[in-house]
Amino acid sequence: MRRKTKWYLAMGILGVVLSAVSLLLEGRIPDNVGGMLTGVGMGLFGFGFSRFKMRRWEEKDPQQMRKAEIEANDERNVAIRRRAQAVSGEVLQWTVMAAAWVSIAFGAPLWVTLAAVGVFLAKSVLEVALMVRYQKQM
Repeated sequence: MRRKTKWYLAMGILGVVLSAVSLLLEGRIPDNVGGMLTGVGMGLFGFGFSRFKMRRWEEKDPQQMRKAEIEANDERNVAIRRRAQAVSGEVLQWTVMAAAWVSIAFGAPLWVTLAAVGVFLAKSVLEVALMVRYQKQM
């Protein structure tokens, strides 16, 4: 347990170091490399630090952590979470389609419109495939 906690802390520190290197080398490295270093660094920092804090919480109060885990896996909470994910997927799907229409209205390059329509179609096909799969399982 302690080994993982230290690993996550090291990831968070590495993320800060990468972001600092990006700032220190500004002007000496291409902008895309600096942006990549900053993005990867902040991603590592966020992931590592949040996991580190969760592990520390678990080490300090294992009963509370078990209680939170049981509550997160409760049938009602799982159903609520899945329903919220489904609705947010629908909203995102139609937002992407609206973006395709807006890109047509503003005369954006064709690849932008086709990319938006492609994402819409991919989500629709994936949705049907998952429905068929889950119907067979249940």
